[in-house]
Amino acid sequence: MDDQLVDQLVDRLVDQLVDQLDDQLVDQLDDQLVDQLDDQLVDQLDDQLVDQLVDQLVDQLVDQLVDQLVDQLVDQLDDQLVDQLVDQLDDQLDDQLVDQLDDQLVDQLDDQLDDQLVDQLDDQLVDQLVDQLDDQLPNQLVDQLVDQLID
Repeated sequence: MDDQLVDQLVDRLVDQLVDQLDDQLVDQLDDQLVDQLDDQLVDQLDDQLVDQLVDQLVDQLVDQLVDQLVDQLVDQLDDQLVDQLVDQLDDQLDDQLVDQLDDQLVDQLDDQLDDQLVDQLDDQLVDQLVDQLDDQLPNQLVDQLVDQLID
């Protein structure tokens, strides 16, 4: 054989070997790169998912806490308002009751005093009349008049 032919054969064989090795290397590198990229993507996705979940949980917790705080504040304000209203109503009712009692007592005292004054004046007038009549009329007539007045 000719050297040239051998050289061509060797070149061909070397080319084939290089092609095969190249294909194998490319396949291996592809597999490695795909694995690395897969791992990176999975890590990134994991991180993103974890971040999203954490954000959602934090948002939910904040919402719950805000709701609870608002409810507590509303309850406290309700209690305070009710207490204030009860105090105001109590004060108003106390004032009204005192006014009513004052009015009733004044009316009663007024009536009693009026009755007492009328009785006293009646007694004084009767006494004065009796005295005047006694001085002016004979005793018998006075006794009769007094009896009539008393009856």
